[in-house]
Amino acid sequence: MDIVTPLIARQRYAAVVNGTGTASVYAFGECMKDLSPNDCNLCFAQCKTQVLKCLPFQLATRGGRVFYDGCYLRYDDYDFFNESLSSQDRTVCGSKDFGGNNTVFGANAIELVRNLSVQAVKNDGFFVGSVTFSKGNVSVHGLAQCWEFVNGSACENCLENAVSRIASCTQKEEGRVLNAGCYLRYSTQRFYNNSGPDPVPGNGGDNKLAVILATSAVALLLVFSLVAFFVRRKLLQKRRERKQLGALQVAVNKSKLNFSYETLEKATNYFHESNKLGQGGSGSVYKGTLPGGEAVAVKRLFYNTTQWVDHFFNEVNLISGINHKNLVKLLGCSITGPESLLVYEFVPNQSLLDNLFGC
Repeated sequence: MDIVTPLIARQRYAAVVNGTGTASVYAFGECMKDLSPNDCNLCFAQCKTQVLKCLPFQLATRGGRVFYDGCYLRYDDYDFFNESLSSQDRTVCGSKDFGGNNTVFGANAIELVRNLSVQAVKNDGFFVGSVTFSKGNVSVHGLAQCWEFVNGSACENCLENAVSRIASCTQKEEGRVLNAGCYLRYSTQRFYNNSGPDPVPGNGGDNKLAVILATSAVALLLVFSLVAFFVRRKLLQKRRERKQLGALQVAVNKSKLNFSYETLEKATNYFHESNKLGQGGSGSVYKGTLPGGEAVAVKRLFYNTTQWVDHFFNEVNLISGINHKNLVKLLGCSITGPESLLVYEFVPNQSLLDNLFGC
């Protein structure tokens, strides 16, 4: 996975082989093409955390797959890079029934994903779109994507299979097909980012052309000005984040609150759902047991921007130095892994929930 990570960050997908002979491990990861680079990296970090649950020493399995709505990660002990369909493929239907005319909705959903699948084959293996039908003014949104290692004919076969299987979900507001070589989804809620503006048709004489060119020049100048403004603001923001993060690291090191990410992962059984205590506005909290047997509460923070740095810094800086009977004590933190963690004493009563989930 350490080989895959920099490739994902650079090109949004990776196909690697590590080892030789029967000890070879094949791994592939890719982000959805509508995802921003930052969201791609965050999604893949979550994939890496989850795929650890599939490792042989835990589940006696030779491979593992993790699907998120934004990315995909797989490893196995054989070369699956030419594989578009497999026995492990899944169809996942949403939990909420469609409340209107199921026949009309189902027909529109299938027509949408079929058209998206055809267009994806013609457009580098990716296409998104939506359709709105007049009765009830309901929109259906969809996305079709083939993985980078799949060629054109295999992509077409994979998506055709996905269209036929997703038909079983059309009584629901949402449906997904997770195949070895492709991903297909529809939903009544828009879930993707537009890749670009719609084309603007036009024709006419020289006067109309001159107006169009003049308008375009002004618009282009405005766009460049806006881009320059936002780039500068982003650079200043990143400089501030680096400065804050440096201050945070110094504060953590001085306070001797360091925990390794791997230690906290193992303590929570890789953030297993059975250890989850709950979730609040800033993160999820899990019960963990340290190597010495001490029970702790581990909080996974959601933030990854300046807001995250501020929140993390404040919580470490303020709570670590305070002792009060009504406040859960902060024992430490980890800022070296794919996500940031806070470690609190474990108090098996309601005060733990009040203090951690309300942050």
